[in-house]
Amino acid sequence: MPSRILSPANQITILRLLLVPLFAALVLSARYGWALSVLAAATLSDVADGLVARYLNQETSFGNALDPIADKILLVTGFLILSSQQVLPWWLSILVLTRDLGILTTALLINLIAGFRPFNPSMFGKASTVSQMSVLLVALAAETTLARFATPLKTPCIYLAAALTLLSGVHYLIFWREYSRAKA
Repeated sequence: MPSRILSPANQITILRLLLVPLFAALVLSARYGWALSVLAAATLSDVADGLVARYLNQETSFGNALDPIADKILLVTGFLILSSQQVLPWWLSILVLTRDLGILTTALLINLIAGFRPFNPSMFGKASTVSQMSVLLVALAAETTLARFATPLKTPCIYLAAALTLLSGVHYLIFWREYSRAKA
């Protein structure tokens, strides 16, 4: 019997994690076209691992934990690297990282106080993640031969990602406040 940890879906997620340093190195060396290709492959792998897990009925607790971690590592790396190269504004990266740090801290506190509680992403959280990944892709594309198409989309994508990041952060705060009151 094959290992559930090394299921095809989890292998795809692990591949996404392995693409992160390559993506970072390509951005830091200003090879934006290649970096865009690697980021696009990583983004597609995020869709693929979920589809494969459901199609093959191989959803695992390991995969359920690893997938969002892989997403966050990719996103955090993308925002920090692209801001350091002045491809994205620092204020957006700080907003994204602050929201994620707040969510992580709150989830850890709830788990420490009340015991393990799985936190499924909300609709706003998923929309925020999609917009954040989209802004990374568009910002990189604006640095390549696709600039003619991507540059007009960059600023709207930045503000959309900021708005959805704020909205999802507020939504999680309201959810956790209500959750805390219900448990008190």
